[in-house]
Amino acid sequence: MNKQKIAYLPDETPPIGKLLLYALQQVIVMFPATVTVALITGFQVSTTIFASGLATICFALITKNQLPMYYGSSFAYLAAISGLVAAEGFSTVNGILPKEAIQIAQFGIVMSGLVSIAAGLVVRFVGREAVEKVLPASVTGSVAMIIGLTLAGNALSDAAPAEGQPQLVWIISLTTLFSTILFSRYLKGFLGQLPLILGAVFGCLVAFIISLVGGADMNFFRSLPPEALAASSWKLGDGSIFALPAFSLPKVSWAAVAAIMPIAIATIPESTAHVYQLDIYVNNIAEEKGSKKKYDMAGLLDKNLIGDGICDMISGVIGGPAGTNYGENISTMAITRVFSVPVI
Repeated sequence: MNKQKIAYLPDETPPIGKLLLYALQQVIVMFPATVTVALITGFQVSTTIFASGLATICFALITKNQLPMYYGSSFAYLAAISGLVAAEGFSTVNGILPKEAIQIAQFGIVMSGLVSIAAGLVVRFVGREAVEKVLPASVTGSVAMIIGLTLAGNALSDAAPAEGQPQLVWIISLTTLFSTILFSRYLKGFLGQLPLILGAVFGCLVAFIISLVGGADMNFFRSLPPEALAASSWKLGDGSIFALPAFSLPKVSWAAVAAIMPIAIATIPESTAHVYQLDIYVNNIAEEKGSKKKYDMAGLLDKNLIGDGICDMISGVIGGPAGTNYGENISTMAITRVFSVPVI
């Protein structure tokens, strides 16, 4: 096979060295969006990351290692969570919500999982055809596009200098972006499958060089606020080396159910679109590789929705935000041609 045609299907496992690099690349791509939701809502960052990882593993088990999808924090719930905590009289301290506010939101998040589970059961017992009549490609595709265009503003604000930061932040943002594009376009073979990790490394190198030249005023590397460490479930010593995330249990709140639970409806067409996209990509790769196996990703829509709902519950129970599977995840796989479930 030509080196330009290296690809891995969902049931294929790359050699261990490549597998780890592919997996690290997925982490780098998924990390910003997952963490950004926590930063905007005031949830604990470490708990959010842990919940995302645990839910992704559970999703793989629920779908019997058939769907190479990542479960991460959903932007769809931002307004609902922010409105709820404000109505309850809470505000963030150094960007972090009080534990009680998070616990109230957790109850709504756990209950929102029931909506996705119900949708999955409808698909299982009524059939995918009925769902396709309600959510045809013209609807699910449009929803995915709207979500992406809506978040374009977030991407631009993340790339721009924050208050008090020098304009040189633009240099880091743009060199990271353009280097990733160039790596993706011109590198071939194995390196051609790592454009996102190479772009991130290049961006960090640029930031490091600028910080060395500019001194303390040009330091772009920040630590978490002390409130994050203080809320940790357990710390080794002062926690500077090792600390567990700030786990918490849900607190019953019907206001949270009313505010958060209905939002799960909005994630269903998005999640459906992702499954259909995945079906096209994977089967195109299988055809290129000469595989006679039919990968019926679309036929797993019920498991995908049920998995999403259970993962919402898992995340909500331990203190993470509500989530969904990520379009960034699928785009990364499409760019790198690595659809391996073991990588995820």
